[in-house]
Amino acid sequence: MFLKSVYCAGLCAGLTLSVWVEAAPEHKEVPLSISATAVQETTPVLQTFIQRVWLESPAVQSAQAALEAALARADGTDRPLHNPVLELDAEQTDINTTTIGLSQTIDWSDKRGTLSRIAGQQVQVAKSQLEEIRQRIAIETLDSLARYFNARELQALAQRSNQLMKQFVDAVELRHAAGDVAPLDVTLAQVANSEALMKLAATDSKVVEAEAALQAVTGLSEPDWPRLPQQLTSPPEQADATLLDSLPELVALRSRVKAAKSRINLARKQGKIDPTIGIRAGREDSDELLGLSIGIPLFVRNNFKAEVRAASHEAAAEEQTYRDARRRAKARLDAALGRYHSTSGAWRVWSATGQQALQEQMSLLEQMWQAGELTATDFLIQAKQNIDTQATATRLMNEVWQSAIAWLAASGRIEPWLGLVEQDNKRIPENRK
Repeated sequence: MFLKSVYCAGLCAGLTLSVWVEAAPEHKEVPLSISATAVQETTPVLQTFIQRVWLESPAVQSAQAALEAALARADGTDRPLHNPVLELDAEQTDINTTTIGLSQTIDWSDKRGTLSRIAGQQVQVAKSQLEEIRQRIAIETLDSLARYFNARELQALAQRSNQLMKQFVDAVELRHAAGDVAPLDVTLAQVANSEALMKLAATDSKVVEAEAALQAVTGLSEPDWPRLPQQLTSPPEQADATLLDSLPELVALRSRVKAAKSRINLARKQGKIDPTIGIRAGREDSDELLGLSIGIPLFVRNNFKAEVRAASHEAAAEEQTYRDARRRAKARLDAALGRYHSTSGAWRVWSATGQQALQEQMSLLEQMWQAGELTATDFLIQAKQNIDTQATATRLMNEVWQSAIAWLAASGRIEPWLGLVEQDNKRIPENRK
């Protein structure tokens, strides 16, 4: 009977480690490699998914409508500023007089050209705002995907840990029945099993929360969410400040500065005359009438100098806003690159040495436990350390993705990374002068 108990205990111990080594059902951990050379990082599935998210996004559709409105306004400002005026005059007294006239105000100072330039700059603002929103939605989607799959990895880890603790409790109880372990070891194993159950419940909740956040960002509900790529390109050694020039946020602000400066010119032109020239013809009884008129506005009540000062101050405010935004964007770029360097370096070290050492530790634990060289307490401490290390590595992989996504956002490289630049340029209307 004693030998039978010992045999069962050894069998349960073997099952314990075999359960731990195997992955959770319907879950396959995806490795992440970071290459020093440029790689095709994204996948067609992910590209298609991001495009679907854009199509479903109210924010993107709103920005697209704002762009169309800006294009329509640009069409309007490209047309003549003043329409001709047709005048009919009839007077019946002792002398019957009838005249018809046509007058036209001339855009002498080319206000139309200035308005057209302002409208063109507003189109560029609307384009850049559309690009900014598209990039923001893509970044939020990738961030939510990373958090979701990280929650899934931690859930799978908690499931394997829970299975391990269950089998460990069975093995310790069998050894206790055989007189090989003390009652305290049984109690310790039961406490560890309860802790594993609580951690599993917590990870289940995190998965539900992460999927809800993903659904909120994308507006979609997928049975199988697209996975992130398995490869990333190493971060550059230094941040290239010229990347800031293509950031949609800064492009929009630069266009706003140009538009504000153009409004100064427009305000000055408002104080310049636009003469009105008219011609009329008619009949006064039996006499024919022919007349020519010229109207010139007199800027005596309003010389528009206040408007010029206001436009100048608005342009100065827009320029300072741009300078502040660029300074903050440069700080984000440097911080994102530093974070990416730190996390990717740590992940390379873990991939090169940590993973193999962790596997060897668990294999050695199995051998020593089955040989009776470890007490239940020692085995539990070592096994929990192994589990905690794997959880830390899983969180580190999530940090790598978060830092890579932050770098793509700060450098404005998200759409090139997705491989969607060419398609997007074809879809967005060209700026109209």
